[in-house]
Amino acid sequence: MNKMVQQAPGAFRGRMYQSGTQRRKEQRILVLKTGVAGLQHYIENEEDTKSLLAIQPGDELILFREPQNKYDEWAIAVHLTKEKKIGFVTRYKNESIARMMDAGKRFVAIVDSKEPPAQTEGEKKPEPYNYTTENFNLPFSIYLIEND
Repeated sequence: MNKMVQQAPGAFRGRMYQSGTQRRKEQRILVLKTGVAGLQHYIENEEDTKSLLAIQPGDELILFREPQNKYDEWAIAVHLTKEKKIGFVTRYKNESIARMMDAGKRFVAIVDSKEPPAQTEGEKKPEPYNYTTENFNLPFSIYLIEND
């Protein structure tokens, strides 16, 4: 039996060995830069405030689809932990991401900074901070996770 394995064609052996060693490389594609909408409604006590203040740029937030949300059928909740919701992806920018999430695509949200970019008097807000419908107390980026 060992003799048969040793005489197996190289291509057969190559595929056999490659299957266990080849791993798909994860790639992150920037989809949206935004801020947590409704943040002020989910900070209920001093512990919540401390948790929010502990967030640092580069920290990961958790995104959950809420298709049964009575205010927005495309709602995507933003969480610090599985149990602690801190707001939503703004309803003006969530539909495409929600549709992709419903189709099984994976996303990750990363905190950009604690404050929106500073601006001087009369200066136009830089993209994406020119939306008056959003509160940018906690800017973050959403990345699509793709496997090569």
